[in-house]
Amino acid sequence: MVIVTIMGFILLAVFGFLFTKERRRISLGYVLSLSLFLVLFSLMYYISMINLGGITGLLVLGFVFGIIPLGIVLLSFYLFVNGRLMLQREGRRLANLLSLILSIMMMGMIVFGIYILFLTYNINLYYLYITVLLLFLYYAYIFMSYLVYAVFYHFAKISYTPDFIIVLGSGLIGGERVPPLLASRLDKGIEQFKKYKDKPKIIVSGGQGPDELLSEAAAMKKYLLEQGMQENDVLMEDQSRNTLQNMTFSKRIMDQYQDTYKSIFITNNYHVLRASFYARQAGLNPCEGVGSRTARYYLPSAFLREYIGTLMMYKWWHVAISIMIILFVYVSRF
Repeated sequence: MVIVTIMGFILLAVFGFLFTKERRRISLGYVLSLSLFLVLFSLMYYISMINLGGITGLLVLGFVFGIIPLGIVLLSFYLFVNGRLMLQREGRRLANLLSLILSIMMMGMIVFGIYILFLTYNINLYYLYITVLLLFLYYAYIFMSYLVYAVFYHFAKISYTPDFIIVLGSGLIGGERVPPLLASRLDKGIEQFKKYKDKPKIIVSGGQGPDELLSEAAAMKKYLLEQGMQENDVLMEDQSRNTLQNMTFSKRIMDQYQDTYKSIFITNNYHVLRASFYARQAGLNPCEGVGSRTARYYLPSAFLREYIGTLMMYKWWHVAISIMIILFVYVSRF
């Protein structure tokens, strides 16, 4: 167990070193979550080894070894309640059903596991459950890694003064009005502009969708001017259709103004980490993210959506590992 503890702290040190070099990598999330797991697992082990005796000892052991399964059950119920709330407030779109779908999957895994372990014995069902469970645990680890690192990245301080602030666009209300979610990004952009003594230029980035009367950038610029921003402090990028294009096309504008520059981007807090990957892909260095606030009830589905988006960015790696897990279970039968 000493080796496990040492490995946990070594991985934490590796994470810290790599973070100072380039923080916009999903692999850092895997290193951070694995190191925290090893350290916490070691802590739980050492707590379980304390000889407290009597009722106190039983309570401590029950807490140490019961917190994970209890946490899974409580999480599934929380996601179910959140999914119902999302349906009521946001409508029956697939993106709004993600927390509800995940809760049903988790409850199904629990019920199926109880059935396999206590109510029947079927070797084929047993191996099927093991396969599904291992796949579920793998993708749960990937999600927890993403979530932990997204929170860490969101609160990490930016150590430089930017020359440009990129505000990422989103859909408009009625094809022309800035919705509350986008307004929160623009307000955060104004806040950052003032934080850096009105020196950076703000780039509002967003093209015109098929159901929009004007580009997102035009609506965003109008909003900023109404809030008291000066027109010469706001630049428009009005051709982009996705986050990668937001970054790429904004870079072209910045290249026209300066040969060397530093930038930051503004988006909602749940979107910051994945957007940072696109900033890196677009060659923006440095360009770190700042997140604006989002309604709490919206966050579970939003983070799940971002997680799925990140999975798709590296989908062939995950497909390969999933196939390896399936083959491992299949081979273990013989």
